[in-house]
Amino acid sequence: MMRSAVVVTAMALLLGSLTSVARVHLERLEEQRLEASLLYLPKGHYLRAMSLGHEETLADIFYVWSLQYYSNYSDEKRFDYLEQVFSHVIAELDPRFVEVYLVGALIMSTEAGRSDLALDLYDKGLERNPDSWELAYWAGWESYDTKDYTRARIYWKRAAEMPGAPPFIERLASRMLEYAGDLRAALAEYVDLAENAEDERTRKVARVWIDRVMVELAEDLYEEALEQFELRHGRCVRDLDEVVRAGILSAHPSLPEGRTIRLLPETCAIEVSEARVLEQDR
Repeated sequence: MMRSAVVVTAMALLLGSLTSVARVHLERLEEQRLEASLLYLPKGHYLRAMSLGHEETLADIFYVWSLQYYSNYSDEKRFDYLEQVFSHVIAELDPRFVEVYLVGALIMSTEAGRSDLALDLYDKGLERNPDSWELAYWAGWESYDTKDYTRARIYWKRAAEMPGAPPFIERLASRMLEYAGDLRAALAEYVDLAENAEDERTRKVARVWIDRVMVELAEDLYEEALEQFELRHGRCVRDLDEVVRAGILSAHPSLPEGRTIRLLPETCAIEVSEARVLEQDR
């Protein structure tokens, strides 16, 4: 994205003159007290007004500077200015500069430990670049890392609907239903993927997930039914049919082909058989 050497040189000279003006302005208004290296950094809308139509080039200059600045690990206060640098300056100068949001959020999250700032920056980037699946994709991982699976799903669903998004993002979005504990909704979405996904890999993976969730749902239903039966009758069931006869379950839960669940009377627990390996799966 770097412009011609002549323009860059001109912008560097312009930046030098702007810093003097910015210093007087910031000190007069007694804005946030920045250390010397950032005292002269105005907000992006000031720079945009004085950039003489070269906002993108000025954004490039600040971006290159920011990479150098955040490589200085001896500066313990550098993380105090993350929003100032990436959100209020560079992103304001060039709102379509997607790399700024990605790199800025990465520094905010992995180096500064500020997921909240990273997500705010991703959201700002998506507002200005609604067709960037990369921003929504990495925002999903940021949410996943903080165990906000519902928010991760929202980002990944959004990313999956954007042009050029790889098929696996749709699978990630569906999987978050399972991580959030909504197994029934996850199963319904997996079935839809297995039947309707355009990507063969997605259909194959969805079938595997269907089997796993069916088993998990059956285990949960049986375990709850056994507990209810014991509370009512003061004993364990003699067989699994007894929870159906007692009306605790209306029917036995469905299981994938080749899987069975049996009662372990000595512990009043259930055991799920291992999946059979069929010839076509070998």
